[in-house]
This record gives sequence, structure tokens and C-alpha cells, in this order.
Amino acid sequence: MKVSIIIPVYNVAQYIERCLISAFDQTYPDIEYILVNDATPDDSMSIAAKVIREHGSGKRVKLTEHTENRGLSAARNTGIDEATGDYLFFLDSDDELPPDSIASFVTAAERHNPDFVIGEIAVIGANNKSFPPLKPADGFYCEGDEVMRLFLSRQWYEMAWNKLVKRTLFAGNDCRFREGILHEDNLWSFHLALCAKSMTVIRKKTYIYHINSQSITQKKTERNSESLYTALSEMMRTAQEQNLFSKYDKLIDYLENLRIYFLKTLIKGGFEKSYIRRQKGRIDLLFDTVGNRGRRSIANTLKNLILTLWIQLL
Repeated sequence: MKVSIIIPVYNVAQYIERCLISAFDQTYPDIEYILVNDATPDDSMSIAAKVIREHGSGKRVKLTEHTENRGLSAARNTGIDEATGDYLFFLDSDDELPPDSIASFVTAAERHNPDFVIGEIAVIGANNKSFPPLKPADGFYCEGDEVMRLFLSRQWYEMAWNKLVKRTLFAGNDCRFREGILHEDNLWSFHLALCAKSMTVIRKKTYIYHINSQSITQKKTERNSESLYTALSEMMRTAQEQNLFSKYDKLIDYLENLRIYFLKTLIKGGFEKSYIRRQKGRIDLLFDTVGNRGRRSIANTLKNLILTLWIQLL
């Protein structure tokens, strides 16, 4: 079984050597490495070139370049187009992998041939942020809409990285990344949950996530807010077009969780009061279009009311 590891590169001169060595040192042998230079302005690629030249696995690297910076989603999509593996794996270039990560994924994939495999995450960073553990037990999940129902219950991670995904899922546009937004992983995982008919969970740490305080995902800007709104509106549109609210009773509550995160981002982001109120108005109109099409938890309803009052008092 061949695996393609896709690594976008942009402004990661401090981290790219660590990332590449961890990828090149994998114990599993049948891997191709796809580096996508997203027009990085620093010397990330010269450092990468040195590692590629000096490491024995460098001969399995495919390098592709963007003539202008197009963002993480576009870089991942370019990697998808270049990949020839049976399964694809997304690795961010400021993170790293334990040596037996891909071998663990492949062992699980060979056992049941799932649409994707997901593992646990180790987190390293000054603020000690951590992710809750995966809730499903080790094993294969393929009953009906089980993958989507587990997703809506927030039992598996939304990040694109640390998942081994069958390449055939990317044949259409649904499982490609929405370009131009920051919250691409939320939207992508939503579509993955809709497309995938099966998944395997391995309760083993297969990815090392490094907290980077300078990351665009750590800084809250108007682009974060606009991107989250875009992701939410596209999920809403898909849900209405495919009549998902009647199919999944937890869908509206999942979306409510995102609305609460949206409101918290507005409040904590230091934005102008007029901008906060305008954005809240947009998100409220979005939710008004679905009405009472599902069960909202009492906790989420109360959180939304509290945050609404907070914004009104600004």
C-alpha cells in the first residue's frame, strides 16, 4: 500500500528541517513525499533542499511550486493532484510525526480498508493546549451513517492532518479544500464525514502538534471571522440542499456550537463594536433560515443567550 504525505511549505524556516526529518524517518517504506512550495518568501525551501539532498528518503520527494502565495487549502489541493498513493496524509510543515506513525496507520488500513483512519495527537507548546482524547474506541466503524453521527457528536477531530484518507474520496470536489478561507478544516471534515462510509480509530499518538503563537490560526483577525462565517454558511447550504436536518438530529446542535465559537471569537478578538454587532447580525440571519429544524441543547441555548446579552452590552 502506497502512502502520499502532502506537506505545504510557507514561512516555516524554523521548523521545516524538523518536520521533514520526522517524515523521512518513518519506518514504513512505501511513501512518496509531496512538498508544495506556496511561494514562501523565506528560506524554507533552501533548508528543505539541503535535507532532501542529504537524507536517503529524499529521492522519493516530488516538489511542486506555486508562482504566487495561494494559501494552505490551495497547497493541499495541489498536493492531492500530484499524489499517486492509495491513501493520502496531510502533514503541516511546523509539526512532526513519531517514527512509526504511518506504519500504524497502514496496519489499521490494511485490516479493514476504511475510507480513512484517524489517530491520537500529542501536543507541544508553551500554553499547554491539549485536545480531548478520541472518544470512539479502537476499531472499525461502518454502520449506516455512523461516521457522520460520530462527527456531529464531536467524537473525532476536525483537523485535516493526522488522518490517512483514501485517495478515491478526492475524485469529486466535495472532499477538496475550500480555497481562500482559514477555517478550511471545519468545512473539509464536514464534507469528509458526509462522503466517508467507514473509518478506523487507532488510540495511539500518531502526530505531534506544535503550538505556534505566530500562526494565523492563533491570531484572531477579521479574516478569521469572515472565514468562519463562510464555512458555516456553506455547511448550512449543504444541509438544506441534501435535507440533512431531518436525517441528523444532532446537526443543528453541532452548528450551534460553531455559532457559539464564532461569537466568542468576536468578543475576544478586540474588534470594533460596530463590526461585532454587524457580524452577529449576519450569523443570526443565517440561523433564521433553518428555523427549528433540530434539537438544540439547553446548554447551547443558554450559552447563545449569554453571549448575545454580552454583545448587546458592549
